[in-house]
Formats: sequence, C-alpha cells, structure tokens
Amino acid sequence: MELEYNDEEIESLVDHKYIGKYKTYKSNAKLIRNLDKVIRYIKQATDINAVAAITSLAYESLTNSPYSSVRVGYDTKYRLIFEENDDKITLVLIELSEHYGDH
Repeated sequence: MELEYNDEEIESLVDHKYIGKYKTYKSNAKLIRNLDKVIRYIKQATDINAVAAITSLAYESLTNSPYSSVRVGYDTKYRLIFEENDDKITLVLIELSEHYGDH
C-alpha cells in the first residue's frame, strides 16, 4: 500500500530524522525498530484486509472516528493511528495508549 503523511513530524519519525514532538523517541531503539517493521508490513500489504490479517499488529478500527490503528511492537504501549483511503494509508500520528493500562 502507498503511505501518505499529513504531518511532517510523523514523516520525519518514519524517516529517522526526529523533529518536533517525536524528537524524544530517537533514543527508543526498540520503538524505532518496531515502527520500521510495522511500516514495512503496511507498505507490503495489498489492501487494508492484508494489514488486518497480521494478528501481531492487532488492527482495530477506532469507534466513532475515521481512523484505525495498529500496535507498534508486541509489548509496547504505542499504537500507530492512521486514516484509510482506497488504496493508500495516511499516517496521522503515534500516540501513547492507556488501552494497555499505562497510567
């Protein structure tokens, strides 16, 4: 699938340039390694169903929202939030999720 970015900072994180609010993630090698893997999976997928079929990503469509998310790494609190369009995914942001009890 094609990736599109609506945010320069998220694009910089994916490209390992680390600007703005994602600058602090530079030292989190595990997160960056996991993010690279997720991005690779998304790019190789033929459609969103192929992404959803990768169980380790724990794909979910967010309720009452135009966005979906996947887990970034198996034992991490990060999720990649994105917007689905016909044949491309628009990456929106990465957020810390309290979904896993990270209070």
